[in-house]
Amino acid sequence: MLKQCLRLFSTAGARLGGYSTVQPVHHLVKIKKSALMPKYDEVSIPKDDIESVGFRPTEIEQDRVAEHYRNSLKSDLMLYFYEHDAEVVRGQKLRDHDPTSPYALYRHKRKPRGFGRPTRDVYPIGPTNIPELTGISLNLYAKDAHVYPWLNISTSLQLAQITNVKPKPVKSKINDLSWKVRMGKRCGAKVELTGSDMSQFLLTLTELVLPRIRTFRGVPKKSGDKFGNISIGLDPEDVKFFPEIEHFQELFPNLFGFHITFKTSARTDDAARVLLSSLGLPFENAPAM
Repeated sequence: MLKQCLRLFSTAGARLGGYSTVQPVHHLVKIKKSALMPKYDEVSIPKDDIESVGFRPTEIEQDRVAEHYRNSLKSDLMLYFYEHDAEVVRGQKLRDHDPTSPYALYRHKRKPRGFGRPTRDVYPIGPTNIPELTGISLNLYAKDAHVYPWLNISTSLQLAQITNVKPKPVKSKINDLSWKVRMGKRCGAKVELTGSDMSQFLLTLTELVLPRIRTFRGVPKKSGDKFGNISIGLDPEDVKFFPEIEHFQELFPNLFGFHITFKTSARTDDAARVLLSSLGLPFENAPAM
């Protein structure tokens, strides 16, 4: 009997205690901001104005590297790379097989002569293709993370502390029993830096970290990949010179070295070295200015 009363009570009051079935119309009324009373003038202010009630503050930071490149380096690099009556330098392309061979139809093209892979065409540098730094990639590989998975937390925290960017996990792509490597298992972290984060990391690296490394003699000339990207590596002892790590070493008992790749829009490694040296990255055997 009690259950029947509760059922009747719950069904009988469904419409009385529920929501209204009448559709609201207040959202269809357009506000005429020109006809508002003087005390409502704040509503008519654009939302990007700080005096507006709908203003949302965002992070404002001066990018010194971008301003220096845009105001000074861009014109200097244009003058340095300019060549009158310069022509396009064709890169090495894949080669066809002998057409008289009966197997040439279904075979892949041959590699370029003297090169392991095809190269890109090098166009004369003009106002539209001046080399610039497009990004910095940090790749941290921890071989002990295959045996001790908790080291992946240390690798991610280390990169996040240095770059202020959330890292992405790095996973193994092959199976190797001798190295205890299993496909799909985490073994480090990586970070892609652009914009103000890239500029801040570049300033920290060139002004605070590299000058304090006694064994550092400059970026080697063989560090390029023939496509305008320059890579260097830092040991765990070198990572201690980052201010974010140096003042909190008790929080990072396990430090790891990582590789740094500077991605540029240059078509050759020589142009990339000129660009990076103008941004403060030292190279070995560089001529004195």
